[in-house]
Amino acid sequence: MRKQIVQGLLALFLAGPLLAGGLVTGSAKMKFEPGDKVLYETDFKECPVGEFPEGFDKFEKAVECVKYDDHIWIAPATKNGMRLWKKLEIGKKPFSFEYDLLVNPEAKKGIYPKLRLRLLTRGRREKEWNEEEYFGDQPYDVKFYGDRIEVPKVGRVMEIRDNRRKRLHMAIQVRRHQFRLFVDGKRLLSIPFQAENGVHGFEFALWESPAYGILVSNIRIAEYTKKEAKPTPEKLGIGVEKTAEGYKVTVPEKVLFDFGKFILKPEAKEALAAAGDVVRQKRPKKIVVTGYTDNVGSDAYNLKLSLQRAQSVADYLIYCEKLDPGLFTIEGRGKADPIADNATEAGRAKNRRVELRLVE
Repeated sequence: MRKQIVQGLLALFLAGPLLAGGLVTGSAKMKFEPGDKVLYETDFKECPVGEFPEGFDKFEKAVECVKYDDHIWIAPATKNGMRLWKKLEIGKKPFSFEYDLLVNPEAKKGIYPKLRLRLLTRGRREKEWNEEEYFGDQPYDVKFYGDRIEVPKVGRVMEIRDNRRKRLHMAIQVRRHQFRLFVDGKRLLSIPFQAENGVHGFEFALWESPAYGILVSNIRIAEYTKKEAKPTPEKLGIGVEKTAEGYKVTVPEKVLFDFGKFILKPEAKEALAAAGDVVRQKRPKKIVVTGYTDNVGSDAYNLKLSLQRAQSVADYLIYCEKLDPGLFTIEGRGKADPIADNATEAGRAKNRRVELRLVE
């Protein structure tokens, strides 16, 4: 059992979108906010049509400025594609990266252009700023394939219909060690960002495209000079209420576990971090972690499952949130003490929970 708990804790570092009770998701709640200190910005409006765009440190193949819908864009001038590199020492600072892209509706049809944005991150070996650590996809590439958007660590994250004439605003947000991707203001994913030596530039690469097949403009990279506020427990679907003995923190099953499982889901990381903050704020003298189930299954099964879940939560709070293990008592109550009607699925979902009693 201890091995499974450790595996569950390790899985938390592959965090994805958060599902909470009543389907509260990060995609619905989290909005894109750009950085406030501009590090690099261009809309190419000073670039004459037909000329190479200034401001890049390295290039391959033919790239030129074009005008479409009364705006200046950059595009590959031949069917051979393009590659552009820009050196920018962002390091480990939190930052945002925005750009617009548009599939040229006048370009040759039948071929989907492929555009990749790559954040240049140094690996363990010392290399020049524009040298890649290894071949193949990098973890934080954002790849546009005309009809879809993909990220190597996740795979396909968005389908695109009627892609011609569709102008997309792409945005990356790196904050609190998370890599978040937004399209037209909607968050598509959030995964851990682990670039041990920081970011030192970016690259745009376009291939398998007709000449002028895709247009790029409005590049803006900015640093966040203020720390991002952590989400409140309520926004994560966690209940916090005052009791006679102190406080009670209730975390629904959907936040923590898959149905019938006791290994913590990747999404549980943010929720349990918020629960840990509540504990630190309240400074209890004792923490009683109690697992509960619905009434489906035998009493013995539910008691065991509820205890395993309580243990998983306590282990995370102790080992990852660094709370004092001497404060904890673990309980499994199975189907006892329901807070909703077990006759409905909605009621059973509410009963499947873990509670933290913070005794003052």
